[in-house]
Parts: sequence; C-alpha cells; structure tokens
Amino acid sequence: MGTIGIDIGGSYIKAVDYRGRRFKVKNPGNFADLIKTLKDISKNYNKVGVAVAGFVNRKGFVYESPNISYINGKRISIAGKKTVVANDATLACYGEVMFGSAKKWSKSGVVVCITLGTGLGGGLVIDGKPFLGADGVSMEIGHIPLTEDKTRVCSCGRYGCTEEYVSSRAIVRYYKEITGNELTPEEIVSRANGGQADALESLKKFALYSSKVIQILSHIFNPNAIVISGGVIHHFPKVYNFIDDFIRTTLIKPIYKTLRIVPAKLGEFSGAYGALGFAQRINS
Repeated sequence: MGTIGIDIGGSYIKAVDYRGRRFKVKNPGNFADLIKTLKDISKNYNKVGVAVAGFVNRKGFVYESPNISYINGKRISIAGKKTVVANDATLACYGEVMFGSAKKWSKSGVVVCITLGTGLGGGLVIDGKPFLGADGVSMEIGHIPLTEDKTRVCSCGRYGCTEEYVSSRAIVRYYKEITGNELTPEEIVSRANGGQADALESLKKFALYSSKVIQILSHIFNPNAIVISGGVIHHFPKVYNFIDDFIRTTLIKPIYKTLRIVPAKLGEFSGAYGALGFAQRINS
C-alpha cells in the first residue's frame, strides 16, 4: 500500500507520500479530530511516519508541545497502521539528508540542521540515521543556556536560553533596543533588504548569536554540513554571509575547513519528507 509522512504543525498538517504527492490541511485544533484527520490521511497507506513539534518520546507520547498544547500528555498513534513518531526538527533534518540539500551525506557523514524561525529547532543525522537520544528528546538546541541573563526568560521557563537570542522575537527585541521602536520581524527584514542601517544591525546581532550556536554544535559534532532553514534565512539570505564572517574566526580551523553550510531545500515540507523517510525504515 505504500508509505506516507505527516508533519503536525500548529496551523497545518502537511503530508508527502512515497510517490512524492504533497498536500496540506488545516489543523483541526482538538485531539479527537486530529486523530481522525491522521486516520483519513493515512487510510490508503500501511506505513506512516509522523513529525510532531515538541518533546515526544520514541513511543509517540508528547510530554509537551509549545505551540499545540492540546496534544500535551497525549500519545500520537494510528490504529491498524505501522506508525513511527519523532520530533519535527529531527525529522526535518532527516528529510533534508534523504531528499533535500544534504543528500550527499545520506549514507555517510554528520549533518546538523538548525531552524531559525519563531523559535530555534535542531536535528542531527549520523551516517544516514536520525539521532533520537535515549528517549527521543534530543537536540533541543533552543534551550542550551547561552548567558546568565535572568531578564531573558524563555518560553520553557528557564533563562538565558539560545532561543531568546536566536529567534524572530529576538530580532524584534534587538531592533527595539537600537531604535526604541517595535516592528514585526517581517518589517525589520524588509527594511534590512532596503539597506536600513538599524535593521541591518539587528540582523547582524541575530547572526552573531546564531554563529555562537553553530560554534557550539560544530565543536561538539565536527559535522560535514549544517543545514539552515527558516523564514529569516529565506527572506534575507545575507544572514549566511554574516554568519560566515563570524564563524570563520571563531571555529577551530580544521572544523571550519571541512564544514559546509547549506540552505534547506524542502521548505515547509521538510518534516513530512523526514517522516516519510523514517517510516520507510519500518520493517515490512
């Protein structure tokens, strides 16, 4: 019957099947209808991979999902289907390795992915296998403590997390600190594209802290590639140049020499592609 990958997002549920057919539907907003939607989407497939935003274990139990609170404490499963569930950032990374911009390392190599968006997500694939950790809750790079600044309280309740320095809300804060004015991330990116100095300075600060995250991950994993995705990168590609300027001088030279930084290719369907690839690993 074939395999399908499904990515449960806060607004939309995205899917891609083994033939490459892609589609998305609105997230219904409650658990019972979510399970019904998953059953409807997967009715013509016998293997199903599911990507979920949040802390989810290997059995599909969601400890906490920051943006989809109605699945907190629930288990994602589809009756009668061979189903695997994992974190969306982990599977987005796996999707880029198996089907996207990091395909070169799909059989051998170390690939780290970071998502620069509303928050900060991360994934790791080693020699073509997604790294899940002991219980599936791995690569929570948005919650690495970056500073001791107790005024920077993260959504997780801790302070000084990387997500408070590398996220769209951080860009808004940087711009406000410089100008005293509060704009949306989109407005700031638009002004930066137009060459406005204050907007450019805000994005350089964002890039500086992004490079610190890359430095930490690179010095731990010595990866072949770091795949970067997210709306900021998509709409303001110069962030790549800013990041490279910083890491060129801060990374250990042999690590920098072998590192490739590449943009994500699969866009909003990266998690669904990763879920597809993850499900294809299920033994028939």
